[in-house]
Order: sequence, then structure tokens, then C-alpha cells
Amino acid sequence: MAGWVRIASHPFVVGGSRLAAGLIFIAAALPKIADLHAFAGSVHNFHLEPLIPTAAVNLLAMTIPWMELVAGCSLVLGLKPRAGAFVYTGLMAAFTIGVIAAMARGLSFECGCFGKASATTVGATKLAENLGMLVLGVLAGVERR
Repeated sequence: MAGWVRIASHPFVVGGSRLAAGLIFIAAALPKIADLHAFAGSVHNFHLEPLIPTAAVNLLAMTIPWMELVAGCSLVLGLKPRAGAFVYTGLMAAFTIGVIAAMARGLSFECGCFGKASATTVGATKLAENLGMLVLGVLAGVERR
């Protein structure tokens, strides 16, 4: 087990994870910010309304891309990168839970994760991508040695 800890905390692993996670979130945020209306439609596809009011869903659609952009810039620029990794990991955990919930309810739609132009259908492939990005976030948040 100690070998995995040593590998996960290696400066190249941590730095590479921070750069990759940051670039992913910046790439995801920019198209959504450019077309918030389309992203709001993607968020509504998850049918969160039974859990939270429609106005809150709209607020989520307006704030998530900006949170992604700030976290991504934090990771890429090295400004409070552990905080950026914490936000990244928290958002990826929430997104992954959303994908699992949509799959469990039999929903099939394009998630809009990287905007409308490169939308991916919610399903096993999207779940695998999210799990990989979640691991990346955990590695990005490891304390460097």
C-alpha cells in the first residue's frame, strides 16, 4: 500500500493531475458559458425538479460553468491548487452521482458536459469517463512531498 501512496504523491503525478484536471474543467466551462441557455436545458434533462425547485436548477446551470472555470484556472495556474482540486473533486462526485441516478431511472440524453457541440450520451461510457476524472481530482488534491 505504501508504494501506491508514494506514487500518488510523486510531484509529477500530482502536477500532471492538476494540469490535466484544470484543462478538462476549462475546456468544459467555456462552451457552457458561451451558451448558458443550452446548458440549462442539459441540466433540466436530469429531472432534478422533484428534488429541488426549477429556479434552483436554473441557478445551478448558471453557476456550475463558472465554478468549473475558477477551479480549472486554480489548478492550471497553481493558485490554491488544493482548493481547486477540492472543488473539482466535489463537482465530479456530484456529476457522477447525477449520471448514476439518470442511468438508474432509464434516462437517455446528451449530458452537455462539454457544451452542445461535443455532448456525450449519459450511459456506461460517460460513467467510466466521470470515474476516471474523479480519480484525477483525488490525485490532484494530494499533498506534494
